[in-house]
Amino acid sequence: MQITDEPLPTAVGGTGKKVGFVFPSYYCNIPRAVHAFVEKLEIKPDTYIFAIVTMGAVGQGSVAAMSKLLKAKGLRLDYGRGIKMPANNMLLYNPADPSKSGNTLDKTDKLLRTVAADIKARMQKVNSHPFILHNHFKNIETLDAGYTAGDSCTGCGLCEKICPVRNIRIDNGKPQWLHRCELCVACICWCPAKAIENGNKTQSRRRYRNPRVTAEELIK
Repeated sequence: MQITDEPLPTAVGGTGKKVGFVFPSYYCNIPRAVHAFVEKLEIKPDTYIFAIVTMGAVGQGSVAAMSKLLKAKGLRLDYGRGIKMPANNMLLYNPADPSKSGNTLDKTDKLLRTVAADIKARMQKVNSHPFILHNHFKNIETLDAGYTAGDSCTGCGLCEKICPVRNIRIDNGKPQWLHRCELCVACICWCPAKAIENGNKTQSRRRYRNPRVTAEELIK
């Protein structure tokens, strides 16, 4: 989810309308940028609301977190489920090999057709789990403390462009992190020179890029 300077719409949805949120599971929770967007967004009553969570392993807690957030706004999540994707949290483990992820992505494509049909039919179904972690929402100012750009950095600026929360600025030819990190690790994974690391966790780990998505598409 890219942060933009455009104002939020005054209100969305309404009777007979659908509003959906598609986002990744972050530590069995909602990414902060998504949480802030939904919290501020005005959704009209009687709107059919759905949430699709992409996840490496466990993501149903993120569905529960979205349901809880909407309930606090006087709204109901009508349809919610997790969608299995290749596991890619390189800060915790060696992520999936992109060249071998085709089978998982093919299964996901088939499942998405079922999900689309469910939403078209306005199905009422929420697959959630009460397991929600809150550690990702703490100490935001320290989350990017471990990022460094090595000598192989060319200053190309792709990391600055691809960061969804504008947390990177190129200064004197090197990226600087501005302490509002979401830990999406896009800057590490998409660096063409493989110059970016996070502490001593990532040096020996592969980078994961969805082989069906380009950097240009993410930037847009």
